Amino acid sequence: MTSVVAPWSAVVFRAMASPCRIVAPTRELAEHGQELVRQLERAWSRFDPASEVSAVNEAAGKLTIVSAMTYELMSRAQQGRVATRGAFNPLMLDQLISLGYDRTWDAVRDDARPLPAPSVAAEAPIELFPGISGVCLPSGTRFDPGGIGKGLAGDMVAAALLEAGAESVQVELGGDVRVAGPEWAGGSWRVVLDDNDHGAANPATITLPEGGVATSSVVRRRWRRAGVDVHHLIDPRTGLSASTDLDAVTVAAPTLWWAEVMAKVALIGGSQQARTMLGEYDMTAVLVGRDPDHRYELISPGTLAA
Repeated sequence: MTSVVAPWSAVVFRAMASPCRIVAPTRELAEHGQELVRQLERAWSRFDPASEVSAVNEAAGKLTIVSAMTYELMSRAQQGRVATRGAFNPLMLDQLISLGYDRTWDAVRDDARPLPAPSVAAEAPIELFPGISGVCLPSGTRFDPGGIGKGLAGDMVAAALLEAGAESVQVELGGDVRVAGPEWAGGSWRVVLDDNDHGAANPATITLPEGGVATSSVVRRRWRRAGVDVHHLIDPRTGLSASTDLDAVTVAAPTLWWAEVMAKVALIGGSQQARTMLGEYDMTAVLVGRDPDHRYELISPGTLAA
């Protein structure tokens, strides 16, 4: 897990299929953050038939009224899709399920069935009705909260804890970190990247005043389908696991949901597209290539320390 050393009260738990940690000035605030994560997980889990995301998926093609938090998730997902010109597409759940990720990650197993045929992602947008907190997915599609759900959860929890009185807060959800307020000892936050994804003897440290740091990786969530290695990051151009020359991408951004979107797009697109898109948005990032001779690349290296 990407980590930040901090001295205040912390709670450690598991949610969203990931190890989580929340650090806040008091135990009460940290536990409040934990409950908010649980609440968002209940609303957004695609594995829970009673969740709001499941209800929206079940009603694809029809208007569904949702809570404010689920409306924001759908809105941010559509925003990310437009901003990346479709390179990020949250409507690939059916393709992901067809590859075998049809159950919680702990239960996914190798599968001897043939690989599914390639399929192009639907181009129709998620329709949004802000006045009534309504959403409508294109017919024949289903929404996967995936990484953007984890990222937006980090943003929402950090904002809620600041509003509840925390001077500073640190939220870790899996490999993602959201920090808000002044750093514990003053100065900038320092986020040390995890060796498991980045494979460096001396991993980089990203420094930022506040914001989010997200990692997207094909190193961990892998399985075999018909004897072929597959993973959970679906290329909207093929509907199959992305063929990329990168193993992982870490991105820093003012918000964690946007860092998640950009890390995923950069990883799926490969190193050349990643440099172009990350440069277009002037973002700090670390690219981890598969080529051992070109393993580790820093984007916007002025904000990074080895």
